[in-house]
Amino acid sequence: MNRTAQLDKRFNDILRGKVPANTNYSLFLEAICAQQDPATCINNIVGSPSGSSAVQAAMRHNTATSFLNGTATTLLVYLFRATDLGDVLDHLLTAIVDPPIFWTAFCQAFDQGDLNEQAQEAFAILLLRLMNLSIGNASSYREVAKKPSILSKLLNSSQQSIKDIGYRIDHILATFKSGASVAAAVGGPGGRHDNDFVDFREISILPTADEILSQQPPFLRPSGVLEDPDGEETRAADYLDNTFRLLREEMINEMREELQTALGKKKGRHRGLIIDGVKLDGVYSGTKDRMTRWGIKLKCKDDFKSMKSVPDKQRRVYFEKDPAGSKILKHQSLVCILSGNQVVSFGSIHRVEELLAQKPPIIVIQLEGGASIEKTLLRLQSPDNTRLIQIDTALFAFEPVLKALQNTQFIPLSEELLFWKDGNLVGSALVTATPVTRPLAMNPSLDLQGLLKTPTRIVLDKAQAASLLAGLTQRLSLIQGPPGTGKSFIGALLAKAIHDHTEQKILVVCYTNHALDQFLEDLLKIGIPSTSMVRLGGRSNTQVAHLAMGSQQKERIIRSKADWAIIDQLKSASAFHCDSLEKAMDRFVASNINFKDVLMWIEFEDPTYFEAFRVPEDDGTGMSRVGKRGKAVDSDELIFRWQRGFDAGQFKDEPNVCAAAGIWSMPPDARLAVLDTWKSAIRKTILEEICTLGKNHNECQDQLSRKFGEAMVATLTAKRIIGCTTTGAAKFAQDIRAAKPDVLLVEEAGEILESHVLTAMGENTSQMILIGDHKQLRPKVNNYNLTVEKGDGFELNRSLFERLVLKGFPHETLIAQHRMRPEISAFIRTLTYPDLTDASKTQGRANVRGVQNNFVFIDHRHPEDNDARISDKGDGASSSSKQNTYEVEMIWKIVRYLAQQGYSTDNLVVLTPYLGQLSKLRDVLKKDNDPVLNDLDSHDLIRAGLFTPDNNTSKKRIRLATIDNYQGEESDIVIASLTRSNTSSDIGFMNSPERLNVLISRARDGFILIGNSQTFMNARKGK
Repeated sequence: MNRTAQLDKRFNDILRGKVPANTNYSLFLEAICAQQDPATCINNIVGSPSGSSAVQAAMRHNTATSFLNGTATTLLVYLFRATDLGDVLDHLLTAIVDPPIFWTAFCQAFDQGDLNEQAQEAFAILLLRLMNLSIGNASSYREVAKKPSILSKLLNSSQQSIKDIGYRIDHILATFKSGASVAAAVGGPGGRHDNDFVDFREISILPTADEILSQQPPFLRPSGVLEDPDGEETRAADYLDNTFRLLREEMINEMREELQTALGKKKGRHRGLIIDGVKLDGVYSGTKDRMTRWGIKLKCKDDFKSMKSVPDKQRRVYFEKDPAGSKILKHQSLVCILSGNQVVSFGSIHRVEELLAQKPPIIVIQLEGGASIEKTLLRLQSPDNTRLIQIDTALFAFEPVLKALQNTQFIPLSEELLFWKDGNLVGSALVTATPVTRPLAMNPSLDLQGLLKTPTRIVLDKAQAASLLAGLTQRLSLIQGPPGTGKSFIGALLAKAIHDHTEQKILVVCYTNHALDQFLEDLLKIGIPSTSMVRLGGRSNTQVAHLAMGSQQKERIIRSKADWAIIDQLKSASAFHCDSLEKAMDRFVASNINFKDVLMWIEFEDPTYFEAFRVPEDDGTGMSRVGKRGKAVDSDELIFRWQRGFDAGQFKDEPNVCAAAGIWSMPPDARLAVLDTWKSAIRKTILEEICTLGKNHNECQDQLSRKFGEAMVATLTAKRIIGCTTTGAAKFAQDIRAAKPDVLLVEEAGEILESHVLTAMGENTSQMILIGDHKQLRPKVNNYNLTVEKGDGFELNRSLFERLVLKGFPHETLIAQHRMRPEISAFIRTLTYPDLTDASKTQGRANVRGVQNNFVFIDHRHPEDNDARISDKGDGASSSSKQNTYEVEMIWKIVRYLAQQGYSTDNLVVLTPYLGQLSKLRDVLKKDNDPVLNDLDSHDLIRAGLFTPDNNTSKKRIRLATIDNYQGEESDIVIASLTRSNTSSDIGFMNSPERLNVLISRARDGFILIGNSQTFMNARKGK
């Protein structure tokens, strides 16, 4: 008789429910390991209604050391042979360790040294896998790993494979090991309000009312603390903690300012909707066929004013398709709930057009964190007027990054990013494009066309060759590119070499959609096929639109029976939580806490009172006690009488009543006060139940989203190059990490926040290339108190690129500029880049027609004006922007004059430091032209209510921009308005050398500058 066939039959009989597993557990486990393919076997187990529970029971039926070293280890080793099963394997492993009967015994055996070598390795692999679970709470597994006896055994194992796993576990623990001395110190994290915790992972992304109103400054570390040699043990955890807190404070500061403007406490224009009078209308969790994360429904007292002229039948269409209607309460926009002028909580809009179209409208708001949910629901129960104020803070720009930071438990390249010291060797890349690096190292002036199959001949100078070699051979490489030196060109060459000569996958990250599109165009031009690339996010230009995710051929996902079993379980669990949530909310909304509810509560929480109100059962004669009209006495008769201020009536001589004389002698007002206390406690219990059910429902929905998002992961996995903005990298973090990119290539790294780079890395990131220039503009930060310029040490706007360069990390610098004619490049060479050279193509260009010099400064003494309608966030010392009418009129005349010289407006760009001046320039120049603003400037002016897009014009387009939003761009002729002109020689944020550097390096052929030379020459700062 064939034993393998018998084992196979037993395996299938148990999965089909024909034979119970407990007939012989050991035989069942042997039958599992006898299956030929572990992946198929696991899918069959999880796909069977009784499979996972049978394995769970089999693994906990015996906790003897012999079983752990034998059958249990054999099974685990077999299961670990299955690769790329993702959450299907996690589902089965979770069933094995939870409840932790087997897991506790396995841990104890490892701790006590009772496991053999194979079992030790199985334990290590299982522990690491459990610590990395994407579902559930991994904290209990981290606690196991933190035990000194267990961690030391892993790190000191004689088996290298176990030691390697130990190092990985130790690294994960390090990201949670925040400095105890800091936490214990006065002013450390935790305790300021109801959303201030020592562990930053417990902090709700959106602030609570207590937090927004708190007068205590938040806990923030100065950046220098992270360089303290005594803090190395906790540096990784402190780094993550501080990165999160600084970025979140930037968001909260913006929210606080918006709220003050909306409430009239601060000057400015509030653009969001204000809705007076809303009441709680239950729970929303989507429809049966399309469930979503849960939120509360708020019914408006009145209709929206903008809806008065919209016919009832057209209301939904208006919200869905009308340009004006689609902007009302945009999806995921931020709202503040207030009672009077008292802040209650913050939430985000979940836009449901069907509900908005009702009359009056119903708004769905998703809340975060138990404190905010409980406070909101309690306040909505009160008769006070509750209103909503829309807050114009770009939550989408913060939330994905902050959540990604909270989920980070592994920092790739940490040796370079956090622990590099002067004199350390730079680590080598794991994989190298040797067919390129070897010949290039031998001959830097080699023509790369043959090696990289480029459309044209490519010969690099020494600096370019050194940069290319560093990018291809180092684990972490920094390439500095002064203006016009072709940073993107080197980036494209790096991507081409890695694409053609390795199997590695590249994640390309840029700050803006515009920069991303330009770089992807460069990759296409250099010969990388579009089939190798995908672009995440929207708003791509026509040249790269075919790379967008929506344009890709959908990867066909064949889900196994196990996948569908997990999906069905999640749907069933979600439906259960949702149904329970609706019932709990209905109980809460109705506020119908009856005496039976109170009795049940005090039975467990206040048994002395419960005993006093217990109605005695019949005396065994079969006779029942009756009250008025002969009705049987109910179980709540005594508490009813007590609440009314009466005595116990016919029960006053019962022993339990006599024993509670003090309770029955209480005055009526004291009785009502106690009853109110109980009802409040019951209400709080219902609120806690709502929070728990809502959290469970959301977790199910998140897991379902990941399961149904596997098609996207399959598409990303099939590509060699994934392109996205920094916000997109955080938003799609889980999908990108599932695709496992090896190389992170960051363009314009000098203007990207360090937090954005950190969250773009995944566990598989083995190499990072940062291309940028720390001498140009820093990342944009609106909270001046957090900037380098403020000088308080927080330095949120210091990029990772700049931080590493200043620390002394080796970097390559490109030296030949290909943009500016020599008369213009001479300025940045004198001010910033003494080694900068001019490429041959910058020489011998024709002079700008109609002017005496190619670089012109028009000097004047006409004073500036304040523009109180708007402020420039980078100009921290000023609450208003600036304008200069004279300079606006001069620019208008110069544009006209250059047109007379035969220059098209396509050859021109008008730059200014100030949004106020930009607005004024737009108003004047649109007489003759169609002023075109980039997305960032348009957004700022729209927020200030100073700009309405106008697409119906046949006038010639002319580009206008603030200096800050023109980095990375260039034009034949630049006309710039410095704007500042005053007797106090105050030049505001034009004292920044980085801003000046960008301004004077944008022009190819001609530069016309207008300003008051005396104001700038006599300025206290910026000389």
